[in-house]
Amino acid sequence: MAIIGPIALLSGCGSSENRSETGKSDEKSSGKISDWPLFRGDAEMQGVSPENVSGPLKLAWSYESGGVDGKRRPPIEASPVIHDGIVFVGTLGSEFLALNLVDGSEIWKVETEGPTSAPAAVYDGVVYFGDTYGFVYALDAKTGEQVWQHETDGKIEGGVNILISEEASRVFIGSHDYFLYCFDAESGAVLWKEETGNYIVSTPSIVNSGGTEAVSFGGCDGLLYILPVDGQGAGREVEVGSYIANSAAVRDGIAYLAHNGGEVIAINVATGEEVWKNVTGAEYIASPAVDESHVYVAGPDKRLVAYDRVMGKESWAFRAPRSLDASPVIAGDTIWQGGMDGRLYAVNREDGKELWNFEIGSQIKASPAVSRGTLVVCGQDGVVYAFR
Repeated sequence: MAIIGPIALLSGCGSSENRSETGKSDEKSSGKISDWPLFRGDAEMQGVSPENVSGPLKLAWSYESGGVDGKRRPPIEASPVIHDGIVFVGTLGSEFLALNLVDGSEIWKVETEGPTSAPAAVYDGVVYFGDTYGFVYALDAKTGEQVWQHETDGKIEGGVNILISEEASRVFIGSHDYFLYCFDAESGAVLWKEETGNYIVSTPSIVNSGGTEAVSFGGCDGLLYILPVDGQGAGREVEVGSYIANSAAVRDGIAYLAHNGGEVIAINVATGEEVWKNVTGAEYIASPAVDESHVYVAGPDKRLVAYDRVMGKESWAFRAPRSLDASPVIAGDTIWQGGMDGRLYAVNREDGKELWNFEIGSQIKASPAVSRGTLVVCGQDGVVYAFR
């Protein structure tokens, strides 16, 4: 069984080379060329690139979406994904874009039924994503032509994850209709779906639970779900107690969550037991990142915090002028973090000190993506920015 490797930020509950089969990589390696085909780079949602990208960087190109005839450009809240030298991202202006990673030129553009606020996923020449009108799309990654489309009964604010095996190629995505869907990647047929108690606005993670692959996701019903990937047999529900509006980062069988109830939690996936918990009071919407030693959590309290992933103790904290709603991305010795103050920050992975920043002049809710020595980030000004 293979998990694809190297899903957007969510409005909340209240309303190219693949990684290894475990989804892990040598995080501090340099000189590697990689893709970023999922929201957090890999199927376990770790938020780690195998490339070493450090500042200072230069703005290589920018692409302005929509906004013709004097109209305001629609914001971009979806995090970009990158595969085979192409950047894929949807906008709140009901456009889905495919851009050349080298120079930002438009390869194709498709008008969708509704706005897109969540990240896509790419596999085997097809890009998958959902929009806020409840449609799930599969488009040819080279041409933008439709492969299949499915309409759910609620808007989609979470990203896509994909699991490829001998039995089936599965696409996972949640909806406001309370269901997690598992689609056949090739045909779009619904293989199975699981009903929860409220909206699903998180991007699911693929995890190893007791020696078998499982899909894990948080719900607005305050539960962390751990379900068999084939939809057969009993799953597990872990009571968290508050909205989960983001993705869990999974490493070595531990799921790391930062939820709306102001807690950062480590949960053993196989048993559902709590490993450790920190109460912070921050209502998190950004997804954590996790490496071999630490969990990195960005929050509305303006802090990016590194927690020891075994004990849960705070190692360091970087403080920004405004809220940090974007999820952090690790690339070598640097953590890349977008801020609501309109700046892209490079933070030292070892001690949390600021290394460099670049002001794009617009709030950043979307998380960065890293591929082929290029960092791509999108702003609320409707612009896609690429740095090298």
